[in-house]
Amino acid sequence: MFLTQIAFGEGVDAYSPFLLLDTGSNLTWIQCEGCNPCFPLQGQHYSYRRSTTFTRVSVDDYLCDPPLHSRDGSCGFDITYDFQSPYPRVRGLLGRENFHFQNSVTNTRDVYQGLAFGCGLSNENMDFAETYGPENRIAGIYGINAGPRSFLNQLDSHTNGIFSYCLPPLVTVSIAESTIYFGDDAIITGDATSQVQTVSLHIGTHYYVYLIGISVNGKRLPINTSIFQLDERDSSKGLMIDTGAPYTVLAKSAYNPLKEAISTFFQDEYHWSPIPSINDFDLCYSPDPNYDDNIYPTIMFHFLNNEQGGEVDMIFDKQHFFIHISDEGVDEAFCLMVETTGDPGPNMLGSFQQVNFNFLYDVHNSRLSFIPANCQQSIQ
Repeated sequence: MFLTQIAFGEGVDAYSPFLLLDTGSNLTWIQCEGCNPCFPLQGQHYSYRRSTTFTRVSVDDYLCDPPLHSRDGSCGFDITYDFQSPYPRVRGLLGRENFHFQNSVTNTRDVYQGLAFGCGLSNENMDFAETYGPENRIAGIYGINAGPRSFLNQLDSHTNGIFSYCLPPLVTVSIAESTIYFGDDAIITGDATSQVQTVSLHIGTHYYVYLIGISVNGKRLPINTSIFQLDERDSSKGLMIDTGAPYTVLAKSAYNPLKEAISTFFQDEYHWSPIPSINDFDLCYSPDPNYDDNIYPTIMFHFLNNEQGGEVDMIFDKQHFFIHISDEGVDEAFCLMVETTGDPGPNMLGSFQQVNFNFLYDVHNSRLSFIPANCQQSIQ
């Protein structure tokens, strides 16, 4: 999981939690004091009642959509995340607070007053809390999709609909921190031997790209690309770029050819047969001891370039499509880090497959640029 740290409030009420970076979510929300049920969280909870700069959002505010009345008559919210079962759900009230963002030019913090966010008062089935238990330090979700409640839109006059990030690899820890840059601060740099690639973004509230094919070791897979066809009426179509999803999800008719190609590769190259599925992954292997990442095949996604014609290719680091597993009851093993779902999707490019790419989103111009990069160097 990839986190970003934000700061808000003033003086003794200031609070700086870690939040899960999520390009698939509209609303930024934080677990608040007085929640029931709550998820485990190290340190204090944000107390909206004590904050002198917190105000509640009224039900006639344009951000109170859909209108949902909380117990005191102000605006509430109710979000269910349907990517897993049991479904995570958070309910609470909408408020406004002063948020602080680091200025990369002056190295000081700029204060933006009255940004709307969610105060989570009923928080259930959060997967990050279940994963880390009492050690959990994730206080909520930082939503930066294209919806009206997103900070990207609330601060549109400053961000110009532009942001960038570079997710570092998870080497010895299961969470990592990443800096998000907005507006003029958002630049894209990367591997000197690579070129910046740009594709068209299809934007509703989520970010979709035009995926038209997948290759394994340079061989195009027999996938009916209609499964990736964008449809403005159906948010389950296309390939969503989603940092909130830990790994990539493909519809069955796209996943099965990928699984078959990888199975054939390991059988032909190493005479390995799959072992039973582990956790959520159904293509796993128990390799020879001391294996290294060079054994993995190269996976490539092909995107349609609407502006210039032709294709744009995204070549992934080999190790970022496979997960090493060494757990109780499991000897050394690795699995294809892709989940499948029924047709027609949704199809999602998850955060682990976005590692070591610098991404720049230009929402106003409907463009997504990316380049391979050493994102570990970007961590301060």
